[in-house]
Amino acid sequence: MKHKFRCVVGTIFFSLYCYVGGHAKPTGAAAAITAPVSKKYELSFKNSRGHKVSLAQLRGKVVVINLWATWCPPCLAEMPSLDQLYKDFQYNNHIVFLAVDMDGNLKKSAKFLKKRGYSLPLYQLHTSLPQELNTRSIPTTIILDKAGKLVNKHVGGMDFGSKKFRKALQQLTDE
Repeated sequence: MKHKFRCVVGTIFFSLYCYVGGHAKPTGAAAAITAPVSKKYELSFKNSRGHKVSLAQLRGKVVVINLWATWCPPCLAEMPSLDQLYKDFQYNNHIVFLAVDMDGNLKKSAKFLKKRGYSLPLYQLHTSLPQELNTRSIPTTIILDKAGKLVNKHVGGMDFGSKKFRKALQQLTDE
């Protein structure tokens, strides 16, 4: 009986440890970055048709990268406001949105988006994320300015409909 009790208690503590570790707010370098960083990132992405796009090709545009997965509740919670943000900015030639599948199954994610009526452009990483962008948590939203420099990295769910966020994004596209 004691052995069974220890196993149950151990399982509970391990589960809590994993839950808190996966949902804790990042600190230090992993915390949200709000000031531009001088480094330019070289990443490339691939869509479901095999078309590749690199950040170098997107220079001159603000790039909004959202790392997400179909199994991630905070990712799903923010998806409607992210899709609406994309729809509101889709005709602005100074901004690009990349919804980056972290499931590892681009077809599954494409079906997921289509079933829910989302129109975000879906990609998967073709290169690995540099350490300073890799949070190992999703959702993560990365915003690069027109020069390809990091302006903001937000770990966790976001309300992309907030006036403050939209105003800041519009200012970036106007620069």
